[in-house]
Amino acid sequence: MSDVFVIGAGCSVPYGFPTGAMLMQKLKDFNYGGENLNRRRFTPLKYIFDVYQESLDSYATYETARGVENGSAYVYQKEQFALDKVQSIVAPFAKSIRHSMMVSTDEFLKNRLGQKQNEQADFGKRLIAYEILKAEQTSRIWNIDWIQHLLSRIDQQDNWKEILKQTVFLTFNYDRVLEYCIFLYLTSDKQYADADAQAFIKEMQIHHVNGFIGSLEEIPFGAVENGKYQEIAKRMETVWEKRRNRDESEKERYQGFLKNAQRVYFMGFSYIPDNLESIGISRGAEIIRNAKVYATAMGLSSQNRLRISTYLDLKDFEKRTEPEPMPEIEVQRTGLMSDAMYQQECEQKENIAKALVNLRRMHLENRILKDASAVDLILDYYTLP
Repeated sequence: MSDVFVIGAGCSVPYGFPTGAMLMQKLKDFNYGGENLNRRRFTPLKYIFDVYQESLDSYATYETARGVENGSAYVYQKEQFALDKVQSIVAPFAKSIRHSMMVSTDEFLKNRLGQKQNEQADFGKRLIAYEILKAEQTSRIWNIDWIQHLLSRIDQQDNWKEILKQTVFLTFNYDRVLEYCIFLYLTSDKQYADADAQAFIKEMQIHHVNGFIGSLEEIPFGAVENGKYQEIAKRMETVWEKRRNRDESEKERYQGFLKNAQRVYFMGFSYIPDNLESIGISRGAEIIRNAKVYATAMGLSSQNRLRISTYLDLKDFEKRTEPEPMPEIEVQRTGLMSDAMYQQECEQKENIAKALVNLRRMHLENRILKDASAVDLILDYYTLP
């Protein structure tokens, strides 16, 4: 039996990362640099060299060459490549996303997954990775929030290593803020060498459901200029691609974690049904019926909370104090039953009914959908046996 954390974008916000809607706004406001596509006046922006680094050298190399050998074949080749990318992919992408009515990047990219627009989807994923790496670079890891509280509580236990390795994290985030905080915990608090800390993290059960930037060993935290964006884009999947390319063995692995969970925590999560189904939680959440379930709903409306509580079979926070109805008690009296025996039988049936009500109430109390942040949930509910 282990704990399973289902983690959404809201868990990274305290550390300086955007939600899905905030990321969409960032891409709407992004400076794509495609306003003037005249070859003689075109100067590529730095991000083009970063996101297409498999085809371009670093921007510093290009700038040096341009300053020393302005007009050289090298400079012309790089500028022509960048111009071609901007004309064929970037400019149409920029125009589309600025006029898009979608509220998240996943929804926007869904309409660019067709054969003709695969290059736009690829560019969009590279740009998402670029923004996330920039957020890592400027992240506020020193903020004390849920990860620090979780690690502090685990650190109080003698078997902290086993707890960290047994705990399952199913994250829908591309960022590595969780891994990085654990890396800092191991190297700063436990005096692990960097290589040993990275090896420890690899042994942990951290699963990025829709793909992620890459291991800290492969791509250092916040390494904007070393993002390996081509490889990142290939391993990033929107929820729609996940549905289309569903790997049943992967889903079955997640279901195995959930079936055997002692406690399940939904934190900073949007509760999109497609996301829930991608990890094997269908409507009614039968798979986690035997676990204690805690879910945050910070900033969500009461109607949203009601929808979520229905899907997950949680008792809504506002309604959880309502008394449970007592079942009707029936005792058949036979001719041989005295008044005392009849009374005793009634009392026994009543006690059984009360016990069942209490068990049901305890079950529901353990399945609270609370308007709380991830840090509130950790402080309130994450108590180790």
